[in-house]
Amino acid sequence: MKDYILEIPRNQYDRLANAFEWDDVWFIKFDAEKDTIRFRINEEQRLRYSKYASETENKRIPKKYRATHIITQMFLPRNIKNYEVNAWNHNTQNK
Repeated sequence: MKDYILEIPRNQYDRLANAFEWDDVWFIKFDAEKDTIRFRINEEQRLRYSKYASETENKRIPKKYRATHIITQMFLPRNIKNYEVNAWNHNTQNK
């Protein structure tokens, strides 16, 4: 199963964490200069969150999660590459 290392603005990470009650074990690091968070998810998680990014309001999704449409766009296959940190970049920047 594919794992993704993603880097997003801190405020977007906070919104996702609040909306979905995220587990901090996915957290890798905070970059204070760029105000970004680096974290890891797997393909199963990406698929789960991408279902909230549908083009139209999905009545089958609980109302509490429908407002997550915009913040979950990053998990769609066409968008996730924009947030992905490649493995070489991740390993050299964590030293």
